[in-house]
Parts: sequence; structure tokens; C-alpha cells
Amino acid sequence: MTIVKIQHTVLAFALFLGLVGCAAAARVVYPVNTDPLESKPGIYRLDPTHANVTFAVNHLGFSFHHGRFNRLEGSLELNIDAPQQSRVFIKIDTASIDTNNVELDTLLKEPRMFNAARFPAASFESTAIRLISEKQAIIEGMLTIKGVRKPLSLSAIFVGSGTNPETGLKTVGFSGTAELKRSDFDLKAWLPFVGDKVTLVLQAEFIKN
Repeated sequence: MTIVKIQHTVLAFALFLGLVGCAAAARVVYPVNTDPLESKPGIYRLDPTHANVTFAVNHLGFSFHHGRFNRLEGSLELNIDAPQQSRVFIKIDTASIDTNNVELDTLLKEPRMFNAARFPAASFESTAIRLISEKQAIIEGMLTIKGVRKPLSLSAIFVGSGTNPETGLKTVGFSGTAELKRSDFDLKAWLPFVGDKVTLVLQAEFIKN
């Protein structure tokens, strides 16, 4: 091994150690709580820059096509003493649908699908929370799309909480998944060639007011 290669190897190793050290130091400066009970109770608002709803649907039996909604609003009432009494609300801008296909996005906004002009928002509002484990819960709620309101179960996992080092604000994050039949909400275009079952994934950070 040449002297130049040795120097590059030493430099890369030093850089790696530096990054590891920075990460460790960061956790000391702004520790992330992995225990939900260490989160600060109170009313939080959804951070729209760190939240997204993605969906997947079977496409002609060949693949699972994915998309997302780019604009969300929401709130969280976090009760640490009685977590089952916490409440969550998510509002989705249906016109913000994004499948990485402009033509398809236009079709999805039309009346036979989301009818975004008439129904500019979809929403999910929790009605009950059932704890499964320390970090997991089933959030029962009502999903409203195109004026159709039906129950939906969201499997939620607590990710972490603490003070965001960028904003200095108390932040808490969750991940959730759910399944639904789109035909239940009058989203029937291209059935049965495009699947009826839709898998939803919610990633959300909430900021304490």
C-alpha cells in the first residue's frame, strides 16, 4: 500500500470517527426520548414539512403503484397519564396528490375519483385509542373522503420525542399504517384492473404549541 493510500485510509477513518462522535454528541445536546412516557403532554400541531401520507395500490397485477399527498394539516392532544384518551386529527389536501405522473394526477383529481374541486379535503379523526404495547397502539377513527365517512383502524408506532435542535420546539413523532377499500369511498375508477385495497402509510412529526 502506498503512502498516499495509507493517508487516504487514515483520513477516511478519522472522518468516520468524527461523524460518529458528532452523532453521539448530538444525542447528548438534544436527547431523543424513545420512551413515550417521557414525552411532554399537551396540544401539538402537525409539522407539514415533516409529515406525509403515502399510498400503494396493485397496478394490473404487475406491481404496486405508489403515490403521496404533499399538503397536510393536523393536531394531536397528547395525554401521557391516560394515553388512550389522546386524540389526533389529520386533514389532507386532495389536490396535492402526487404520483410522479402529471397525467395520472389530473385524472385522480377528477369527479370519478377524488373530485378535488368539490371535495378539497379528506380527513381522519380518532375516536378511540387502544394500547398494544409500550410504543404501539391501534387508533380507531373515522376517515372521510368525498363526503363518505367510514371507520378506519390505524396501527401506530411511537418513534421519538424531544426538543428539535433546529427549531428549539418540543416535537413528537409517530408512524402509522392502515388498509382500506377505495370503492367504499366512491373511488371506483379502473376497478378491477387496478386494485381495490389501498395501503396507507402516515409519517408525522407534531410540534408542541
